Amino acid sequence: MLLLSALSGCSLISFKSPERPLSARDMNARILTRELTTHFIEATGRNTDTILTTETDPVVINNTLRWEVGVIVTSRGAETQLAPLMSLLDTWALALQLQGFVGTGGAGAKLVGTHQAAVRALTDSYADGAHNLARSLLTPSEFTDYQSFIDDYVREHPLQDLKFARTSVVTEWGRAKGAQSSLLDEVGTIPQALADTSQRLQIYADTVPVQTMRRTQLALRETGYTPDDVRAAMARLDARLERLTAVAESAPELVRGAEEDLRQSLREVLNRLDASASATASAFRTERAALFIDIQAEREALATAVDTQRQALAADASRIAQQLVRTSGEEVRHFTREAVLLLTVLALVLLGLPFAAGYLVGRARWPRPG
Repeated sequence: MLLLSALSGCSLISFKSPERPLSARDMNARILTRELTTHFIEATGRNTDTILTTETDPVVINNTLRWEVGVIVTSRGAETQLAPLMSLLDTWALALQLQGFVGTGGAGAKLVGTHQAAVRALTDSYADGAHNLARSLLTPSEFTDYQSFIDDYVREHPLQDLKFARTSVVTEWGRAKGAQSSLLDEVGTIPQALADTSQRLQIYADTVPVQTMRRTQLALRETGYTPDDVRAAMARLDARLERLTAVAESAPELVRGAEEDLRQSLREVLNRLDASASATASAFRTERAALFIDIQAEREALATAVDTQRQALAADASRIAQQLVRTSGEEVRHFTREAVLLLTVLALVLLGLPFAAGYLVGRARWPRPG
């Protein structure tokens, strides 16, 4: 009990978790970057609905659908980077790439015809938001460093077409800045990592349906299946049904010809519907596979982080145990020395006090002869 009491006050003995929680700045970077991207995707969707309602040029409509699909895919990939500051960096780079793509002199400068100004306004707002967000979160030296990298990246890797092929920002950042800390250091604690995974799933749940719908619309248009074609086909079908009824009543022998025409019309409609359904199913399978791949990667990264923390905790516990044994020995030796010293002093006092008292009393009673 005495040993435990002595050790309880030892400041060298403490237990420390190896987890590294994300800082307030990192959490703000993650939340605000995703909020900025969500607003941009929603604004892009509203602009697409406006164009689809007012535009008649099929090229502009197809380009608009491709633009929204590309925006959803690329911005979602940027905002869900594992490290919060890398999400901010990637989002900032993408915003400037999109701004340059639809701006004057860009590859998409005439992408949507008369609606180009509205698209440019959206990308300008997105780029300004990323710039202001970076300025508010980063220190002046960090902001200057990030902006210099972003300017070089955007200049060297502009977007060329609506496929939105992009070089990895994280890879280029690591190559430009040398050895960087592991991204697992940016996972945070286990509860933070689990909350981040939940948020990522919610992001996919919000964006995949819209992405699938736009791709389906685009696939239908590319196969020639438009709303006007549907109405025309149904009108022809109604006319042929009326004709078939009239012919059946007046001349049954002519029903066969009308029946063949009806079959041909139905076959055309069904073929188009089948092609559209196949395109939709293919797009859905692709998105589902991409989602599962992303979830698997996140799960593996989380498992790796947990295993790293477990190993660090085991190493820390071993080190603490060794330090405990060493410190315990030192404390026991120190305590023993103090006890022996105190016992020695006590013995000297107890044994020497009677002799000293007798000596003093003797001198006082029998004074030395003069």
